Amino acid sequence: MQNPKTVIKKEQRKSLFILMIMAIYSLLFGTAIVIGLSRGNPQMASNAGWIMIGIGILSVVLYISARRRPTRYNEPPS
Repeated sequence: MQNPKTVIKKEQRKSLFILMIMAIYSLLFGTAIVIGLSRGNPQMASNAGWIMIGIGILSVVLYISARRRPTRYNEPPS
């Protein structure tokens, strides 16, 4: 059986890695929508792009705050 502390550490890292990938994805495609794909219906495409950029920025902020926050799982049980 695996040690619960190592499982929790690995799962947290995987979740943060996925969060960062999604933040980059959202920022890149949001920027592409705002800059390049807003020719047909500019208002709708522009709004969708800005929403994706906002979600990407929020994801980056959450990623940074989660990396700086110490985990309570590292403490020995009392």
